Amino acid sequence: ARFKLRLHCIPLAIAAELPRTRCGPTMSEDMHHFVNGHAATAADVADFEGAVAQYSWNSVLGPTLQTASGLKPTDEVLSGKKQVAFLFAGSWCPWCRAFSPLLEETIKKVTAGDPSDTEVVYITSDESVEAFNTYRTGKSWAALPYERSQGIGEPPVGYIRKKVREETGKPAGVLQEMFGITALPRCIVLDGKTGDVRHKDFIKELGNNASDGMEFNASAPTSWLDVQ
Repeated sequence: ARFKLRLHCIPLAIAAELPRTRCGPTMSEDMHHFVNGHAATAADVADFEGAVAQYSWNSVLGPTLQTASGLKPTDEVLSGKKQVAFLFAGSWCPWCRAFSPLLEETIKKVTAGDPSDTEVVYITSDESVEAFNTYRTGKSWAALPYERSQGIGEPPVGYIRKKVREETGKPAGVLQEMFGITALPRCIVLDGKTGDVRHKDFIKELGNNASDGMEFNASAPTSWLDVQ
């Protein structure tokens, strides 16, 4: 009988340590699967696929996120979300203030139809916790805790403004460097299961001034474009 051969990239024994490693096509009924050199049982395949599917947001964002009801475990907040949107912004930035209403209304409409579609994680560039809290008021978004974002008592994870880096000697934030963020606002949408970047560079300015407004271009998530 005709069959296709599938060889996994890594042994089952270490699959849990490398949750994003995968090769070849997805499973289908006419494929044979092998683990550690032998034909895989149904349980082997389920265990392997489960390990591959798991992605720890803790490794990127840290153990907790700020929510409307206080600090919660990061993986709990983002569990089951199809997309996770990292929003790099700040209350001092007029373009950020212009973009926020568009994003708020979009996420409100999207999650009304599918609560698991997108979770926004706000990553502040503000220089005070008071400004951070003020900007978040009334928004449903989760947020990277201020101290972690701006590197208060720990290495910075978020976006550190150039003038702050020059005045204090702080390095750029981990996520700032990871995604090459050089201006605000920026929104990076990642796959909720794998953490892979799915959408970026989709914010379109409608004029030379923030007051002219903003919109999404065709690179934005489809679910977002559908509610415009």
